[in-house]
Amino acid sequence: MNFKDKKLKLFLNYIEELTEQYEELLNQKKELLAELEKKALYDPLTKLFNRHALIEFLTKEIERIKREKGEKLFIIFLDLDNFKQVNDLYGHKKGDEVLKEVAQLLKTHFRKYDIVARFGGDEFMVVVRNRTKGEIENILKKLQERIEEIFKNFAISVSYGIAVAPDDGTDIDKLITMADRRMYKMKEKHKAKKLDN
Repeated sequence: MNFKDKKLKLFLNYIEELTEQYEELLNQKKELLAELEKKALYDPLTKLFNRHALIEFLTKEIERIKREKGEKLFIIFLDLDNFKQVNDLYGHKKGDEVLKEVAQLLKTHFRKYDIVARFGGDEFMVVVRNRTKGEIENILKKLQERIEEIFKNFAISVSYGIAVAPDDGTDIDKLITMADRRMYKMKEKHKAKKLDN
């Protein structure tokens, strides 16, 4: 092998090494971007969508139903009753376990394409389309019964409120506030029922 061939071989080896390093960097970048995207969309504890992802989805869905007309979008606000006692009496680790289990229950009670999100603390939201209010009420009653059964030792239940777009409007903040208020009305009924017993 003459000097020229050796130089060419060294150069080609160098290029090959650089290409491998570049591909490795590209793969690392893809993995990092996927991880960042996951963190931006999902709640780290429950693995449900986070508040940011939920609002983004709602924004697109509201725009879609404004254009298409005739379709309804159900925004369900859920809050765990007596959850604070779990953290206070058994610690945050147990509280986290309860939240993870509730997240799984929500996922199994709703369809894969319904949006289930952790809104914050012990608050969750679900966005459903292509269903009737009656169907949703039935699902929520079954969910409520299941939660009460599983967490009866902690006296945990769930209160919920539903807002419907476009019937209740198309402003996202107002719809969430409306669902939240309706959830609090149910929570008050639960408290009053406890006092009566």
